[in-house]
Amino acid sequence: MADQICVLVTGVGGRSVGHQILHGLLLLGSKYRVIACDASNYAYGLYQVSNRFKIPRADSPNYLKALQSLAVQESVNVILPGTEPEVRILAEAREQFQAIHCTVLVNPPGVVKVCANKAVLGRWLEENGFDVPKSASAEEWRKLVETCGFPIVAKPTSNSGASRNVEILNNEAEIRQYLTLLPAGREVIFQQYVEGLDSEYTVGVMISKAGDIIDSIVMHRRLEGLSLGVDRTINGRRYALSTGYSQGYFIKDSHIQSKCEELALKIGARGPMNIQCRVDQGKVYVFEVHPRFSGTSSFRADVGFNEPDTLLRNFHLNESFGRLYYRTNVAAIRALSNIVVPMSELNSVPARLG
Repeated sequence: MADQICVLVTGVGGRSVGHQILHGLLLLGSKYRVIACDASNYAYGLYQVSNRFKIPRADSPNYLKALQSLAVQESVNVILPGTEPEVRILAEAREQFQAIHCTVLVNPPGVVKVCANKAVLGRWLEENGFDVPKSASAEEWRKLVETCGFPIVAKPTSNSGASRNVEILNNEAEIRQYLTLLPAGREVIFQQYVEGLDSEYTVGVMISKAGDIIDSIVMHRRLEGLSLGVDRTINGRRYALSTGYSQGYFIKDSHIQSKCEELALKIGARGPMNIQCRVDQGKVYVFEVHPRFSGTSSFRADVGFNEPDTLLRNFHLNESFGRLYYRTNVAAIRALSNIVVPMSELNSVPARLG
């Protein structure tokens, strides 16, 4: 169709947020002309669309030039970034794409910057009245233990998506070993372990282009299967952390939704926002805030909360939305999926190198 909107989704590997975004768009059939790109020709999502491209990694000096070239060549109207590194870069480069009449659906640079570092984010949350786990730097972990006791949670302050390098630690020897095994110069934060492994939630909030709430959705996470990360029994008691691959069931919870919507508004979000929290004794303890689409975006789209479509229509077409109708009291269950691609097709993905 001549007036068909062209949407480019980046970073579409099988474990990526980009692949989740792609799922939401492909549910809509031919509504959009969807293009996918990735730094690897082994990215699962490339082979779900007919228009696919290979571009440099986000940390390459040629990344932006290659993406702009692709956007011009394919007359791309909207770009939906599918990885955190691309979100950080494209938040700063939005005006460059606006100059070529291309909308990048990404949160403002200031919001992305605050959320990129867990120590900075934790301070912002506390200063703005949100409940957060007690935290300490690598040098002050003893003060944290004096306050809340063992075990504690250790995580890098940045680039810990999918719970990479996140651990539950129960004594000084484990802390020292953890710090020794991390790459040199990696900043770490230690946090109180918040009770409630059966009270963990991932919450999606959509904020309009004008800064208004569109809607929010709550998944009550089940920490088992692909969703279960670190799992320890200490003194007969179970402690567990989730991975980046959520599964569980969708619910309506006005208390959790109002807290997360308040957070998204206060931080100045524009677009998608994903918040992870645990509820203990009525308090919503926020421990992750991601100003991007979510690893559960595909599930959300399946139940009628289609973030890519809704936000694309709001940001690019200026459509307005009230609260959405979507299904709750349904379970969302993860599985691995396979695709078989002829080598001739895999080796012929067009490359845009800059």
